[in-house]
Amino acid sequence: MTVRVARPSDLPVALSLWEALHRAHEALDPRYRLGADAGLRWSNDFRTWTRSATDRVWLALDGGPVGLLTGHLYEPAPTFAPFSMVYVDDLYVAPAARGAGVATALLDAARAWGREEGATQLRAGVLARNEAGRAFWARQGTEDLSVTVTVDL
Repeated sequence: MTVRVARPSDLPVALSLWEALHRAHEALDPRYRLGADAGLRWSNDFRTWTRSATDRVWLALDGGPVGLLTGHLYEPAPTFAPFSMVYVDDLYVAPAARGAGVATALLDAARAWGREEGATQLRAGVLARNEAGRAFWARQGTEDLSVTVTVDL
């Protein structure tokens, strides 16, 4: 398996993995719904991220695309003590490749990049009903910082 930084020409492969991630999220929780133009918007962002110093997209390849991670250098709002972090927006591994270390390899690439850029922390959001995702993050040593709650009005 190879993990590498995505190039602009990787958009079709990256978008396919991103769409699979969000279809999986929608299946886990009906409250999770993307807009009709989400793929177009993400594609536009992808083009920016692949040329940016503060954003990265990694692909895992093993005879074809098997994983995706998007990460961004981020600083908290000015009301908080300043520090730099890597925020992981998307982490997805194709079902057939799960359990083979793909997610950890992608995360290791994001961690290394963050350290090179002076980040001192990595954060991510994970869908509350994504038990496999929550278990993965727990194995990585994470702990909850905040919890988002919701109620229909």
